[in-house]
Amino acid sequence: MNEVQKEVQFIEKVKGLLDESAENLDPRFRHRLQQARVQALEARGKRRFSFFTLPRWITIGGLATVATAVLAFFFLFNASKADFPTKQAEDFEILTSKEHIDFYTDLEFFRWLAAKENES
Repeated sequence: MNEVQKEVQFIEKVKGLLDESAENLDPRFRHRLQQARVQALEARGKRRFSFFTLPRWITIGGLATVATAVLAFFFLFNASKADFPTKQAEDFEILTSKEHIDFYTDLEFFRWLAAKENES
């Protein structure tokens, strides 16, 4: 006996036990279960289309799309229009260079020194 046959035999045995227990239910309880089943089937037929009846993947996808659009709108249209800290090309080169910044801390001194040498 292979695995498939064992599984089929097990399922049949479980189904038989469940059917037997359902037949042995109290008639009033069985009637209440039948009424609940009928009401559920009728309610399913009366369902109207609404946002909450859409499949979950559609609502989640829609919400994710809306959130992404809001974030994109916020970052694209509300980006700061801050100017660069410098407007001269020389200063921009200084800021982006890989040299040590210590040289530039005394830059005013070196400019003064160059101006003095040019005067002489």
